[in-house]
Amino acid sequence: MNAMWVRMRRTAGAILVVLGIAGILPIPPANAQTTLKGALDAGLPIIDLRLRYENVDQANKSKNAGALTMRARLGYQTGQYFGFSALADFDFVQHLGPKHYFDSIGGGSSAQYPTIADPDMATLNRLQLTYAMRLTDTAAANNLQDLRLSIGRQRIIFADARFIGNVGWRQHEQTYDGISLVDTSLPATTFTYAYINRVNRVFGPGSPVGRYDSHSHFVNVVYGGLMPNLKLEGYAYLLDLRQAPTLSTATYGARGDGSFNLGDGFTALLNGQYAHQDDYAKNPLNINLSYYLGEAGLFYQGFTGLVGYEVLQGNGKMAFQTPLATLHAFQGWAETFLTKPPNGIKDLYVKGAYGFAAAPFSDKVTATIVYHDFSPEHVGGTYGSEWDAMVEAQLDSNFMVGTAYANYRGAGPFPDKAVFWLYAGYRY
Repeated sequence: MNAMWVRMRRTAGAILVVLGIAGILPIPPANAQTTLKGALDAGLPIIDLRLRYENVDQANKSKNAGALTMRARLGYQTGQYFGFSALADFDFVQHLGPKHYFDSIGGGSSAQYPTIADPDMATLNRLQLTYAMRLTDTAAANNLQDLRLSIGRQRIIFADARFIGNVGWRQHEQTYDGISLVDTSLPATTFTYAYINRVNRVFGPGSPVGRYDSHSHFVNVVYGGLMPNLKLEGYAYLLDLRQAPTLSTATYGARGDGSFNLGDGFTALLNGQYAHQDDYAKNPLNINLSYYLGEAGLFYQGFTGLVGYEVLQGNGKMAFQTPLATLHAFQGWAETFLTKPPNGIKDLYVKGAYGFAAAPFSDKVTATIVYHDFSPEHVGGTYGSEWDAMVEAQLDSNFMVGTAYANYRGAGPFPDKAVFWLYAGYRY
């Protein structure tokens, strides 16, 4: 940890010196506090609580898993002091009642149970220092900052988290130690660069697979100035993961995501993406694989219907992988395909969602149902299918409740698996 902070301090110091020489650093945002006490008084507490019950019935395990866990994420974010602000929060995860599940660390008889990867822990989640500044007259006129530099342990999510995310479904999220820079000074453009020297995974510091030491680079550019409601994204993710060299890859890709008004209350939804992946750093494998995504849907009066087709190529030895993604959201909520099989995967899916008010219980209820049909990309055959369903209700600005169910019907080496969740959350 000490070596990590030394490296990051040196890099951050060099960047701040350059900014100072350029005459940028002395320009504080208009809303910055002029005293440390003012910055602390302008801060906000971080309170994020989640109680969840999860039950897993997996065909190749002799016992069903059941986990009742509580997550308390507590911390504080300061206001700005001449452009500087700080944030720190901690995760406290604790199971309640009997431990009838394998928490990914476990031991003893826990191997008889399916995995529910929410081990008990009390650990640092985020610790970051941020400097925000103005580069353009437009930002100054709107009392905004268009350049943000952050150093430390931080949350990073790009787009729908297909490649880089925080794995927010688990009780302890995935965070990144490093330096990130976000620049919005160009019209309708967001440029992000991050250097990452450690990935802190959801399994926590007590797990032998709880981290990846890293020399990774993230570059992401989003442009929204071509036409309304259309975003174009380009990215390069160079992953050097020391504890998982076969997952060290260079991925380059582009994405277009838009909505288009068709009249009479109908809106068309279109999303297309392509990426190519090669081996990188000390990866011993020869990787030359592609990724494709196409989605088309309609929105009308709270209802969304969508069909999608996602392909991650394989070569019989290795598939296109996305190890830093929020994987729960892709290839089914039963999480059978967190690691893509060597022959790759094709996922044809249909999704329906409906948002409505259920007064006086909730002004915002969302019901979702998804069907997946899975098959290998490199050879013929099938990987089975899955039904997913979820209902979530926002009770007020702080409280929410939800329930979800996933039912995977396996084929070949992949066993049947059914998962049920019931959860409640509070966020301040």
